[in-house]
Amino acid sequence: MILEDLYGIISTIIEETKDEEEIVKKEELCKAELIDLTQITDQQIDEFLIEKTDDKEMYDLFFSIFQRLKIDQSIEDITDKVINEGKERKKSAILALFEQFLKPDDIEFTDEGVSIKYTLCDEGKLETKIKEIEKWNRDNVIETISKDLNVPVGNIALIDSVRSYIEFIGGFEENNYVSRGQKDCKYKLEPSLHRIHDDNYRFHSAQYESSFKQRILYYDNTTDKKNAEELRAYGQHYGLPTNYLDFTEAHLISLLFAVEEYTYTDNHSIVYFVDSLSYNRDSVKAERKLIDFSDEDMKTSLEREYSDKSYFIRVGNCNERIHFQKGCFLKVVHSDSLDKMLEKYTKIAIIDKDYKESILKELFRLGITFENIYPDKDNMVKTIKFIKEHM
Repeated sequence: MILEDLYGIISTIIEETKDEEEIVKKEELCKAELIDLTQITDQQIDEFLIEKTDDKEMYDLFFSIFQRLKIDQSIEDITDKVINEGKERKKSAILALFEQFLKPDDIEFTDEGVSIKYTLCDEGKLETKIKEIEKWNRDNVIETISKDLNVPVGNIALIDSVRSYIEFIGGFEENNYVSRGQKDCKYKLEPSLHRIHDDNYRFHSAQYESSFKQRILYYDNTTDKKNAEELRAYGQHYGLPTNYLDFTEAHLISLLFAVEEYTYTDNHSIVYFVDSLSYNRDSVKAERKLIDFSDEDMKTSLEREYSDKSYFIRVGNCNERIHFQKGCFLKVVHSDSLDKMLEKYTKIAIIDKDYKESILKELFRLGITFENIYPDKDNMVKTIKFIKEHM
């Protein structure tokens, strides 16, 4: 539509009334939406009307109506823009929310609300996510762990109480196992140093340990008497990236580690049990459950002869935490895969996510608390609060 057509519509209405308010309310003027008056200047309107009429009164009436329509369209455009911008902001926020779980294929705003759309097909994102969730439910998690880690199904149990956990351990043929608890059974069994860096592990390790050795003296002046392995173990327990994986000889402590963050229910927890005696025998020909790295001759010999092998070690009671946790370590060489260890020497307890809190309460009743394994004031208070709030 052009100005000529709009002029014709208004002229027809004027024959019925010259009241401006009545004219702009007429249904016929809805056709004016077909022309974008916001793109037409007042000068263009003026020139058009001068050509159309010499009547000053009619000129003023037409010009005023054109102006009203133009302003109304401008307001509508601004309103639509604001609404669209608001929708886009909301859409971005909704996408950010759902991307934490699964990005939708489309988001549609309706008068009733917001529609989140997923395409339901075998290769669709929703179906893939459903299958991923189903892999980790209690009916399938044993099979999933078995396939992912190549651990025989018969060496895996789903645990829902301290009693079932102890019964599982009671089925071990020998007392040669060390254990490690983790809050999520999806987490890879990998040292922090290897998780953070992709290569140059010796270089990165040396940097971390050098800085730690210098600065820890301000807090503990006994550390200058510790050897390199003891210092590394000391730092490991405070979060220093190393090639060590924490294990313990006390399996109930591993269970506590697994359920300590009992509010984390995204997935089941896990406890690994490794026959360290058999593994060390196979890996470095050492007939020992834990190789004592306070023995400098043995340490030097093993590092020289088996520099490409991982094995379980003990470094002595280099701090209170290691002592109270009955801690030991798997010293991991990056080039040495742990697949064989998992397949041949490992049993696994999967801790049902819905029973983490009840298991933690059971452990507390048995006297195994945060304070026991973290002997400091913070964890004393943490223990008191848990007892007060949950028991």
